[in-house]
Amino acid sequence: MWGIRQMDKKILDRINLDFCGEQKDRVIDELSSIELKHVMADSEYNLENTRLSILKLAKGDLNEVIELTKRAKIDFRDIILWATQEKKI
Repeated sequence: MWGIRQMDKKILDRINLDFCGEQKDRVIDELSSIELKHVMADSEYNLENTRLSILKLAKGDLNEVIELTKRAKIDFRDIILWATQEKKI
């Protein structure tokens, strides 16, 4: 759970609301795998926004977190757009 130090309180609060038990650790691991190199301009804001957007879209579904994390590493902007529009492709 090394990623917990990198997680903003808002993100951890959302994880605690949406997931239980072992799932929390897995979600933190997945979200921690998205790093500054995956977002434009190595922006902490973009990184946090991407992680929060994944949680919003996943709605407590671990498999969605995993899939959305993969997609975020390809283009994080898609995830943010989908969360803003409240829909996924």
